[in-house]
Amino acid sequence: AASDVYKRQEKKFKNYQKEIRKHIEDNTRQHTLLSQKSKMAAMGEMIGNIAHQWRQPLSTITTAATGMKIQKEMGVLNDELFNDSVDGITESAIFLSKTIDDFSNFFKPDKEKKLINTKRLFEKTVKLVNAQYKTKNIEIIDNIENIDFLTLENELIQVILNIFNNSRDELIKIENEVFRRLILIDTFKRNNQVVILIKDNGGGVPLDIISRIFEPYFTTKHQSQGTGIGLYMSEEIITKHLQGKLEVINETFEYDNIEYHGATFKIVLDIKE
Repeated sequence: AASDVYKRQEKKFKNYQKEIRKHIEDNTRQHTLLSQKSKMAAMGEMIGNIAHQWRQPLSTITTAATGMKIQKEMGVLNDELFNDSVDGITESAIFLSKTIDDFSNFFKPDKEKKLINTKRLFEKTVKLVNAQYKTKNIEIIDNIENIDFLTLENELIQVILNIFNNSRDELIKIENEVFRRLILIDTFKRNNQVVILIKDNGGGVPLDIISRIFEPYFTTKHQSQGTGIGLYMSEEIITKHLQGKLEVINETFEYDNIEYHGATFKIVLDIKE
């Protein structure tokens, strides 16, 4: 009888083991799928940003080339006009090449943490979205204390871009022509940590959903506009890859003597000397 009880318990234990292994495998597959979807979403955003960055220099090149052709046909193309046009084409081509370098660097996987500083980090990040945000009249204002710290740079940039784009999506809903659309960046050192604050004046996150915005697939956008994985993957990167914290609060603040209300995302990372 004791042997039968032991066998039954052993069988139950083995079944529990199988269930646990299956649960772990399902979670791993789910996380891998979410990670892949997040990368595809980031790539889609980057393609949109490239299009905005390239629009002006491509227009400059085609205008200069067409202008030279017309001037030559009219017999008015002198050396000065020719040199000015060629210089404009060359500068625009260099800008296009530099843009490709910037975006290529973003997609390179981080192999190990490296020493970066907050000033350079945000210069790189803002460069990726600046052209697009200008067309949407979004101002990015920084108050950055320059802090050196070790991190996975491209993964942190991906998180910041996700937060920026979340703010962008809320800000463009506000159609008041005199309203200033703002994204404000603050960085400072606290004890042995770097604190990054990214706030907007988009009205804040509704209180009934603020506790859910880091859940996978949770989105308030239409299915064609949002995947609900950007902020989820952001928290995954900060907590699991960078061993930090990511949280959001609604906040009322003053800028240029005007009071605004919006969401503030707070990233806290340890500074590894």
